Amino acid sequence: MTNQTPRPVVTHEDPKVLFEIFVQRKFCDLELASVIHTLQTANMVHGSAHFGWRIISDRPGLVQGNGVCLVRAEPVIPDHCMADFLIVIASKTADPAVWMARIRSMRRLGRSVILLADASTTFIARTQIETGAVTTHWADAVVLRETQDQPRLTENLSEFSNGIITAAGRGATAELVIGLLARDLPVSDITEIGRHLLLPEIRTSSSTQPFAPEAFHKFYDKAVSDALAIMEDNLTDPLSIAEIADEVDTSQRCLERRFRAVFETSPGHYYKQLRVRRAHHLIQSTKLPLIDIATATGFGSTGTLATAFKKFYGVTPSDMRGKHRERVLDYSADV
Repeated sequence: MTNQTPRPVVTHEDPKVLFEIFVQRKFCDLELASVIHTLQTANMVHGSAHFGWRIISDRPGLVQGNGVCLVRAEPVIPDHCMADFLIVIASKTADPAVWMARIRSMRRLGRSVILLADASTTFIARTQIETGAVTTHWADAVVLRETQDQPRLTENLSEFSNGIITAAGRGATAELVIGLLARDLPVSDITEIGRHLLLPEIRTSSSTQPFAPEAFHKFYDKAVSDALAIMEDNLTDPLSIAEIADEVDTSQRCLERRFRAVFETSPGHYYKQLRVRRAHHLIQSTKLPLIDIATATGFGSTGTLATAFKKFYGVTPSDMRGKHRERVLDYSADV
């Protein structure tokens, strides 16, 4: 058996693809670490310093993140030193003027712009989005929907429109960066990067953000926990909220109150969300006919499913299934 020598990483050559990472004071440590570690892993797997990066800021010098991360950032030179990709890791408390101007410069050159979480939230709140979908971290999306009319806001991990990728960021940052690298690397390298990062899977950009609290039953009081379990066990043939309340030995009014305290919504609305999310999973991960998916999630007809589905995801089930699903970024051909 012959020992295979790993390919060396060449560090002295200029990178062929350059990322510019814009940070602001109190940036998300996890997002910056995810971006850089994914690029480092990609270079290791590729066997050369194919991908490079530099960190810039509106306040150059040492920039403190929201945790223990401290980085040295270069100054932003307007309309100069533009990279292939601009990734913005902003702060909700800082002025977005500098990175918003940098976005405009990048778009004039046809370069790629990626806004993570806080940057995405700020951009959506300040910009009137007329075409295309946008997204951000689900917690910010809840606030945006309550304070503004945001019909184009989705729950996907990332969206691409008008030359800009808006993204949930946080723990999904590495997968987004892998998607950006996919156009320069073979599939074997992409999967190897995922293995090195210990990702259980590489989710596509159209995957729904994993914020379903029903996965954490044990943290809620018994009535809510038991109600969630009953809902999950009865997605095909939904029960009435009165029946569920009776099953958990409480009144419907009491269950309503407890649900709103935990989820800030009614049990009926939450129950429908569970069914729609299950339909979303089946549409993405199976080839079941839509009528079978509608039946399996308690909607009874494709029309009823389509109405509920479009309300949550902004597209119909048939439109979502019609999208190309073989890439990490479903819009990668356009980036």
